[in-house]
Amino acid sequence: MRSPFRLLCVFTVFLLCVSCFAGDQPPTATNNWNVVASPFRPVNITAQGATIWVCGVDEMILSSKDGGAVWETKHQNLDGEVLLDISFVNEKVGHAAGTGGLLLSTDNGGQTWKSHVTPGAVRAFSFADAINGIAVVGEGHPSPRVSSSDQAAPVEGTVKITHDGGEHWEDIAAINSEELRPFVQTLSIAALDSSHFLMLRRQPEVEDVFLVTKDGGKSWKVVHPQNDATNRVLPRMVFVHQGEYWAFGHELVHREKGGGYGVPLTLHSKDGETWTHGVAGPKEFDSCSSQGCYMWDGAVEVLYGEREQFWALPQDGSLGKKWAIAEGTGCTVSDSTLKCGRATVTEKPADKPERPSGIIYLNARNEYFADGCVECHVEGIVPDNAGPSSMQQVHASITVRRDGTVANVSVDYPPSKRMSNDISSQLSKWLFDPGHKGSDTVETKKDVSLLLMCSGFPGRPETNRCTLYRSDEFSGFRAPTKTTTPTVKQ
Repeated sequence: MRSPFRLLCVFTVFLLCVSCFAGDQPPTATNNWNVVASPFRPVNITAQGATIWVCGVDEMILSSKDGGAVWETKHQNLDGEVLLDISFVNEKVGHAAGTGGLLLSTDNGGQTWKSHVTPGAVRAFSFADAINGIAVVGEGHPSPRVSSSDQAAPVEGTVKITHDGGEHWEDIAAINSEELRPFVQTLSIAALDSSHFLMLRRQPEVEDVFLVTKDGGKSWKVVHPQNDATNRVLPRMVFVHQGEYWAFGHELVHREKGGGYGVPLTLHSKDGETWTHGVAGPKEFDSCSSQGCYMWDGAVEVLYGEREQFWALPQDGSLGKKWAIAEGTGCTVSDSTLKCGRATVTEKPADKPERPSGIIYLNARNEYFADGCVECHVEGIVPDNAGPSSMQQVHASITVRRDGTVANVSVDYPPSKRMSNDISSQLSKWLFDPGHKGSDTVETKKDVSLLLMCSGFPGRPETNRCTLYRSDEFSGFRAPTKTTTPTVKQ
């Protein structure tokens, strides 16, 4: 059953009816972000044509065709799986997938969705059409994500291909061949058509390569990006756009001149074998999607074309790396919240916000803090008292609801009640793979051990910040997270 609702804005008087929330203005009325009163926790977002799509917990899928003013519920299953990603091939064909091996597909523009079961959680996927696709399927919980300065964390799982819309999935036998075996990690995948598929794979500490097939996955070819005395090409993510592969990352240029320097990288190819440089943009970007690349708060750039195009969005810290733009409106999923605001095409990007001078942000960009983490972010905490660098143990007990969201957190950090509350507040926003007992999702409890590291510049107490890490981040061993026996909630 569809359930349309309207945007709730701050200071807006609203009327609640059986099937909708009514707001005075669409989100483009002012140059601010407006919080969408989503009936579920959003996880990811995309756009196809004039429609913005959002997916998340409870297998919920929302869509908006008017720039985020009115949203309709297209699919839901209370206490079901978590949809981690959603993507459309065209106006009619789309897919959404996530935990518990769930894959949903539509061939009528999202009016109805068909359920398929994969061998494990779908960590990443790409479809060329309604039936031909490639996915990274994980069995069990993802393993720890290694901190990396190149922003390319591997996607944990086994790469599989389908030629019947997800009813059956095939292993790629060639991955175990002598030629391909060294490239054990997957960074990105893409399906161009029924015959052409691509994997961006990594040989740890050595190189990243394109693995391409033009016979539907029967045979694969290794394509080595440029790496010579002058330049080194470092692709980090691949998408399909208007019948071509597009790769984004960064490039080390003029290495013959004392080591060289880094610049943004854009490549495109019709077959995955021959690549051409595209518009790189003025600054290195952080992450990209099928629409463009996130630069910094308030600025995204589109590099699919002969010249770069920039979008300016409200700049108040809300814009996350999951965003979509349609009908002059940008929407973002960040900090477990869906927000929408005006998006304006500009000739140059908005100025990059400056962080407060001198503040040390200890952040390993490692989101693996407990078994089953789907979204486990941490932020800097201001200590009660500035002092020398320190490292202290923190223990937390977390109750996870059937839908993967956190119901309750108990933090054991005796030195400070306020900091204990800050830690509890951050952990309460975490999201997990739902626990299972048979085919049912169940409530679970997790005991988590963490380290709180604090640091700052000597003589400048205003710069002190504390950040959470895994308990084994600096110890060389991994202390397993304890998960209690699930209990079925009636």
